[in-house]
Amino acid sequence: MAANDLNKITTQDYIVSIDLGTSEIKVCSAILYDDDSIRIIGYGKCRTTGMNADGIVSMDKLKENISVAYNMSQNIVLRSYDENTLPKINNPRIFVSVPGRFITYKNNTGSCELRRGPITEEDIARANYVANSLKIKDYELITAIPNCYQVDSNSSVEDPLDMTGGQLRTFIHQVYAQSSFLDNVRRALCCIETEYAPEFVFSGQATAYSAADDTEKRFGVCVLDIGKSSTGITVFDKGHCIYVGSCPYGGDKITQNIAVTYGLSEREAEKIKCDYGLAISNNLISGKAVSIKRNDQTKTINQGDLAESIEAGYNQLIMKVLTTLNEVNTENGELTLGAGFVFAGGGAEIRNLDECVAKIFMKNGMSAYAKKIRIHQVDKQKLNGLTDAIDTYSGCATLGLIRFSEIMESHKKSREQSGAFWNFKQKLADWWNGNM
Repeated sequence: MAANDLNKITTQDYIVSIDLGTSEIKVCSAILYDDDSIRIIGYGKCRTTGMNADGIVSMDKLKENISVAYNMSQNIVLRSYDENTLPKINNPRIFVSVPGRFITYKNNTGSCELRRGPITEEDIARANYVANSLKIKDYELITAIPNCYQVDSNSSVEDPLDMTGGQLRTFIHQVYAQSSFLDNVRRALCCIETEYAPEFVFSGQATAYSAADDTEKRFGVCVLDIGKSSTGITVFDKGHCIYVGSCPYGGDKITQNIAVTYGLSEREAEKIKCDYGLAISNNLISGKAVSIKRNDQTKTINQGDLAESIEAGYNQLIMKVLTTLNEVNTENGELTLGAGFVFAGGGAEIRNLDECVAKIFMKNGMSAYAKKIRIHQVDKQKLNGLTDAIDTYSGCATLGLIRFSEIMESHKKSREQSGAFWNFKQKLADWWNGNM
């Protein structure tokens, strides 16, 4: 479908992504076309006052934050489309990011005995239903993505349809989110009128699916989504997502360290970090000074010292990530990160981050990864419409939510089919038993 052919869009194509960040809430209205192109048709953001790193602090403020950002985006949409097009995009599908502290994951399996003949969609649905029947107390399943299948001893099968065998086994990567958090967010979305129930996605996972390409996923890659208060960690191995999680360390820790070291407010520290900060010191800046004016006084900071402070912060971040990866190794066996590491999010914007990370890897006996570091930026050439609204770095999560909607939709249908199959089977059994 051509990106400018608005008459052919349907309500299934209209998506509103809501990125619940601890610094800003960003709402993006977009149309996703059959050729995978995206047109941004509305955008709004609001400083977050209803949430912080620990979670929701005020329902009223969170409702207001979402309402302000959504109305900004919706007003742009209403100004841009005529009365013939608007009815087609007045019922959006909503995709909402979930912060890492509210999620947990499980690599689960399900199996079913096969009848004679080739494997059918019904057989695949039965195996997936068994895997997805796992319940975790106080958590709700938000994504379930089949990684691969096994038919008897034939492992790592991508698509078992029409194969024959005695047993089908499915391997599914599942992400769960705290039920209470989801319920509160659902209530906070009251300002959005739609017939669709909101879909939830771990923000780091959405970013990872957008930031890492198929080759990187196949060779194995760790995607780090560096946000304000935490860093999302998503690991792909042999093309499969095998781990999602987060560490409670983000860009604000580095900002706070600068503020304490130089006696600045957090706002001043954030500005100086963005304007003059580097993730590693070098000879070009070691003697340079940065001046901050405060009323009638001027405060001078050595840019080289500033870089050392920032480097120390990223060192702590990377070491926490490596500790997490060691735990993933223990659980899943030796990882194959042939494509290394991809850094995304607002915290990846700092200059010389790749050099900083390479230095840390070299010091920790990981020289093989020192040249396998990529800083991801949103490729705006693949977007249409209001492309300037999407930030090159922090916009990764917003774009990731839109891209991830395709995956969510296909696997949601699969889960609905498997659930419908088992409901029908149970009703048939009840009817049979009642007539015996």
